[in-house]
Amino acid sequence: MEKFVLSVIGQDKPGILSCVSTILFQYGCNIQDVSQTILQTEFASIFIVHNPGGHVLEEIARTLNQTLESMGLSAHLRPMASHEIDSPASANHEPFVITTQGPDQPGTISAVTTAMACLHCNVVHFRAITTHEEDQDTMIMIFEVDVPRAVDHRSLRKRMQEVGAGWGLDVSVQHREIFETIHRI
Repeated sequence: MEKFVLSVIGQDKPGILSCVSTILFQYGCNIQDVSQTILQTEFASIFIVHNPGGHVLEEIARTLNQTLESMGLSAHLRPMASHEIDSPASANHEPFVITTQGPDQPGTISAVTTAMACLHCNVVHFRAITTHEEDQDTMIMIFEVDVPRAVDHRSLRKRMQEVGAGWGLDVSVQHREIFETIHRI
């Protein structure tokens, strides 16, 4: 099965997904997975696309970019790695949600994610939101993280709180099931 990864970025406007999906359909491609978001005024998306006809990626990219350029967007394609994510590997991890809140300052994201990486945690979803309150910018970060089962949860919590304290951040580390239960109430 031949797959490729397509990313599209640029200024948000109506019709982007329609344009991209129509071009892919014209090439006989099938979108198998997509994630799209708007950050302030910017559109960002990533697609996993099945290319059963084996069309040349450079040709698809050229068509996409010629059309998207007039909309202020650009596309990048690359072949998808041949190995699939197998579910037994995910059995070696547990899902956690790590949230932080504190002053918005350069280096905060780097410090927090470096601490996670040192523990071999994989960030699977991340959202950062900056708000302006009481003459100060505050950043709220929410990380969904796969934590290796070999990592002691108390050590994870302690390390994240140590890093957070150094940056003036309040930090919460919760198993995803607990996080979802609490936020469902």
